[in-house]
Amino acid sequence: MTSRPIIGITMGDAAGIGPEVIVKALASPDIHHLCIPLVVGDVRVLEQTIRMLSSKAKLNEVEKVAQAKGQADRIDVLDIHNLDPNTVKYGEISPAAGKAAMEYVTKAAHLAQEGEVEAIVTAPLNKEASRLAGFPDMGHLELLSRLSGAKECATMLVSGQLRVVHLSTHLSLSAACEYVKRANILSRLKLTHESFKTWGFEKLVIAVAALNPHAGEGGLLGLEEKEEIAPAIGDARMLGIDARGPFPADTVFLRATSGEFTAVLATYHDQGHIPIKVHGFEQSVSVTLGLPFVRTSVDHGTAFDIAGKGIANPQSLIQAIKVAVELCTSKKAHLKKPITFAR
Repeated sequence: MTSRPIIGITMGDAAGIGPEVIVKALASPDIHHLCIPLVVGDVRVLEQTIRMLSSKAKLNEVEKVAQAKGQADRIDVLDIHNLDPNTVKYGEISPAAGKAAMEYVTKAAHLAQEGEVEAIVTAPLNKEASRLAGFPDMGHLELLSRLSGAKECATMLVSGQLRVVHLSTHLSLSAACEYVKRANILSRLKLTHESFKTWGFEKLVIAVAALNPHAGEGGLLGLEEKEEIAPAIGDARMLGIDARGPFPADTVFLRATSGEFTAVLATYHDQGHIPIKVHGFEQSVSVTLGLPFVRTSVDHGTAFDIAGKGIANPQSLIQAIKVAVELCTSKKAHLKKPITFAR
């Protein structure tokens, strides 16, 4: 086994910016010093991307993971031959591209479960394309949960010192509000606590964001804080989890950036995504909690509006690879200090 971990990188939707940010990110020698990156995707799509970017990158197509060389001047690619690039146009919804993208993730997940890659990093999917392709899963989280049989998974976004775990993600706002229940909150607090302990955090404080304005204003602006969130926090504290709140959502994330809290539990999708992206969008990374293997992802979508223009920023993918390396390395040895989610 090489001293550098092998990281499986899924190509994402071929009509989006996934192939572009991969080619750009893997042009960095720093990445190859840290790991052996192996793209699970399509050689012909990546060749088109290299031409579009006038890049000097070269491809090394492999049939087996063990054939990946991890050389700084080449991109190792495991092509599963499931897409005709001629049927895909930049910036356009394509069921074929959606199907292929989900199959890249499926392949990478199997490689991770079999121990052939030590972590997976995912480039963006297009949820409409994958739905048109017939996949029942809303996105990466749901697909990986199903494939791995994980009992509970959660999305955590990280940008610098701000770490936000989500109670729910791909639910409508009305459904997300209905999900704010004592049992769900307690379960998510337990998962967050266990994950951070695994990563070497001994002093761990988890803040819980309120659902309603001003944390419900004593019940005047909503009862969820009194009836669901506060009781769940009490339950968590009885289990030895240092959970605090509920705190008004308009200040809790600012307090977290100053280091007051290790992580914040957001009660719905946009409540957590907005502060992360305002705080440091280009450096933000998504980490999945609860899977039996390490998975990180870019914190952006397929960006169909700029696909094929050569202007996509690869920084989120670069950071996602670095975090994946740090997380999978942490699983190999007892940590003397917490991981850094290094920027």
